[in-house]
Amino acid sequence: MGSVDDDVPPDAVLLAALRAGDLGASGLLFRRHADALRRTARAWANQPAERDDLVAETFARVLAVVHAGGGPEGDLRPYLVVTMRNLVSRWGRQGSRVELCETVPETAARGAEELALHRSNEKLVWTAYCTLPGRWRTVLWRTEAEGDTPTEVAPLLGLTPNSVAALAMRAREGLRQAYLQVQVPDAEEPVCREPRRRMGAWVRGALSPRRASAVADHIAGCGSCRTVATGLDEANRELPGSPARLTG
Repeated sequence: MGSVDDDVPPDAVLLAALRAGDLGASGLLFRRHADALRRTARAWANQPAERDDLVAETFARVLAVVHAGGGPEGDLRPYLVVTMRNLVSRWGRQGSRVELCETVPETAARGAEELALHRSNEKLVWTAYCTLPGRWRTVLWRTEAEGDTPTEVAPLLGLTPNSVAALAMRAREGLRQAYLQVQVPDAEEPVCREPRRRMGAWVRGALSPRRASAVADHIAGCGSCRTVATGLDEANRELPGSPARLTG
């Protein structure tokens, strides 16, 4: 019995079809090379989810180049491996470029304390970014760090430009919640663990009424969690479009 790949045209044919505008060819190329590329990704990523993200972004970049008329003419796999290696290196150097908002105020000269705070915030942003689902990380990276438009990203994700814009909006909000959540210290008391696990979303007003009420009731009766929530609310005020969650 032949393999599934027996019925798929060679890379050169599929690459030519993709350059001619046949986006369906990208799916066939992904099916052919994804497993081998995941094995390659083990050299740089320990977690399966991280490997999947790396493979997805590698394909997105390579197929975008091909669709634009560039890239390899024949065997695609060596080009994928080189792109993955360069991508790992670039992510390592530029991880802190993903920001919580569209613009970051710059001053002519920063004092030592301000610079230290900025660098601390960059670490928090990157830590929060790494907790997001892979699809959110990809759309944030392409639209925020790379500066691509939803129209440019749409074919890579198999979405319409409007859907990409909506996904990016959800991802940015998810990043803001995650940014707050990574600042929540672990709870010493078991009863505090669940409220603290949801505190970033609660401060952003993203919980269902039932869960929000449960968190609020706990905070009202727990001094240590209220202290945490108050500090988190102050951090939330600095984010765009963030009304204060606590009053008084």
